[in-house]
Amino acid sequence: MFEFLSDLDNHWQLADGAISVVSVEPGDGGRVRMRGPLGVHRTAVTSVDAVHPPSEMAGSARVGERTRARVVWRLEPNGHATNVSLSATVEEAAPLDRLLLAAGGRAWLESRFDRILSTLAERFEGDRD
Repeated sequence: MFEFLSDLDNHWQLADGAISVVSVEPGDGGRVRMRGPLGVHRTAVTSVDAVHPPSEMAGSARVGERTRARVVWRLEPNGHATNVSLSATVEEAAPLDRLLLAAGGRAWLESRFDRILSTLAERFEGDRD
C-alpha cells in the first residue's frame, strides 16, 4: 500500500469529486482542488517533504500566500492488513481560511479524509499489503 500512496500519480484514484487532483509533479507534489458547500473552493499547492517507507509520508499544503498545513499519511501493519491514517494540521491560516475552517470547513475536510480512506480501503480490500 505504501508503494501505491508514494506514487502521487495514484492519488487521483482516491479523489471523491469534492477533493480532486489537478496536477501532479511525480515525487514532489502537485495541486489539489477542494470544492465545498455553497460553491466555496480552494486550491492547495502540495509538496512532499519526507518519505519514510513503509510507514509515513509527510508534506505541506499551501493555499494562497498565508495558509499552510502539514499533511501526513501514516501506515501501520495490523496482522494481514494495514491501518492508514490521513491528517492535516493547519500551521498558519489567512483570515478567510480561518473563517471557513471555523464555519464548518474543518468538519467538512475531516469527512473528505474519511471518504478518501474508505476508498483506499476498498481499493486494497483482500490484499495483504
